[in-house]
Parts: sequence; structure tokens; C-alpha cells
Amino acid sequence: MDLIDEIHRAVERGEPTAVVLRRRYDAPVEDVWDACTDPERVGRWLAPVSGDLRPGGTYQLQGNAGGRILVCRPPGLLKVSWVAGEAHGHSEVEVRLSAEDDGTLFELRHSMTVPPELWDGYGPGAVGVGWDLALLGLHLHLTGGPLPGPGERETWHLTPEGRDYITRSSRAWDEASRAAGTPAGQASAAARRTTSFYLGEKETTMAEKITPFLMFQNGDAEEAMTFYVSLFTDGKVLDVTRTDDGKIRHATFALAGQEIMCIDSEIQHGFTFTPSMSLYVTCADEDEIDRLYAALVEGGGALMPLGSYGFSTKFGWVNDRFGVSWQLTLP
Repeated sequence: MDLIDEIHRAVERGEPTAVVLRRRYDAPVEDVWDACTDPERVGRWLAPVSGDLRPGGTYQLQGNAGGRILVCRPPGLLKVSWVAGEAHGHSEVEVRLSAEDDGTLFELRHSMTVPPELWDGYGPGAVGVGWDLALLGLHLHLTGGPLPGPGERETWHLTPEGRDYITRSSRAWDEASRAAGTPAGQASAAARRTTSFYLGEKETTMAEKITPFLMFQNGDAEEAMTFYVSLFTDGKVLDVTRTDDGKIRHATFALAGQEIMCIDSEIQHGFTFTPSMSLYVTCADEDEIDRLYAALVEGGGALMPLGSYGFSTKFGWVNDRFGVSWQLTLP
């Protein structure tokens, strides 16, 4: 789906905190307003709604939030209080509609008081992913696209399309959080927990996560990290903080789905890397193991030259030019 990119997201930190979503719909303002306020239509793309549905009245979305209708000015402004689950204080949702090029500019602002531990744990995606899903439902409703039936909504996150949309939405809120000033490592960790929550996966706590940590003695952590990332198709640098002289104070990168941390040591220790601890790579094919071995052994040294030793099709063990030990195997 390319609908993720059609939404502009912003995070406003403060008291209260707010997440803002803005996108354009190819439908008249009156139609979008009706879809957002007519109970029968709301039930088709969001959830069945009940209550005293008038300004000053109350509403309740089935299995979701409820609250009071604070402002209702057709066809441009709807504002409601928003209480879902355990209340944490102020929580209001404001929807503004305006005409734009024969369509409608839709803006949703959800302002809320967020406990620090909840924000640090899940970030803006905790509510942002939910609103992305709602805006997807509204898009499908307005365009006549296929909407999940009542029995399918609870399992849509298990479908390939659902998993892809949720994962990409969470990444987009990760980027919005960083743009608002959240440290990259904190934003990414919160996004991963949010993704797991929406996908119904077991949340990995900090105590259950093990991450290799490489300490470089010669100020070459960034050179090594850049080299390692270049070797793997999905390799990427996740976050970097530097010292005043430009060295790596702390960085996180990922290779084949495995996160690895590294630093430039500010203290010269009497030890460095040792082959008794290695990064062990299971390769997909012979081309990959040959390529990785050649790149890693250059400027370093072979502990076990690439070959067949009886326990796998092909195996090689090297120290790279930075001193880090790698074991490469082809099953």
C-alpha cells in the first residue's frame, strides 16, 4: 500500500502532548463530514457508535473510546473528549475539514496528557498507529474499497496486508517522533514495542533483549560500522551520538535483523577483541559466503580458511581488519 505516505504526521511535545495527522481525500467536504458524523456510516469504517449524539451529548464507540461531544460545526469542525481504557487525564480529538482542489483536506489532532513511562515505552505510535488505521478505513469507505467485515476486523492485523500497514505506520511515527526531538534510539525502541503491540506479538522487555556490544580502541568505530553495514543488503545504521571530537559515543546498527551496539572507548584498555567471541553468520548461498569471507578477511587474518570441514557445506573463520571475529557458515 502507498497510503502510508499520503499522511503527514507531526508530534507536538508539551502539556498536553498532541499527535497530528493530515491528508487529502478525493471527496467533497460534505461527504467526508457526513462519513464522520452519520452513525450508520461511522459504523461501517470505524466502529458502531451509540449515545446522545448531539453537541453536549455523549458517544461510545463499540470496543473503543467514548466521551462527550464538545463542538460540532458542520461541515468543518468536530471536537470530542476521548476516553479509552484507563484514563490518564486530558484527552481530546479535534477533526477539521476544509475544501482543497475539489477534495477535502482532513486534519485530526489528538491532544492528551501522557504519563512519561507510557510515552517513553511506546511513543506517539501508541495512538498514531490506531489513527492511521482509522484513516485507512475512512479512505476505503469514501472510495468504495473493500472494508473488513465485523468478524474480520479483529484478525486483519494477522494478514500480510495488515502486518505491512501496521509496521510501516509504526516506522512513520518513529520518524515523526525523531523530528520532534526524541533521541533516535529511544524513538526506535518505542516503535518496535508499538509494532509488537498492534501485531499481537509478545512484547520483548529490556531484560529479555541481548545485543552484542563492540568497543573499539583506536577511534575507528564509525569506519567499522559503515563497513559492516555495506556488507549486508538490509544493513543500516539506527542511531549515532558523538563526542565533541566526532568519535562515536554510542551507536546502534543492524545486520540481518540483529542489532549491534558500538562505541569508541575514551579509555585505552589493556585488552581488545578476541576470537573467543565471534559474530556467527549463517549464509544463504555460496555466493554470499564467498563475498563476505573475501571482504572480511582483507586486511585481517584467517583463523580457519574458507573450506569444507565436515560440519557444514562451507565454513570460514576470520578476524577482520578491526580485530572483530566472524564465523561464516553455509549449512
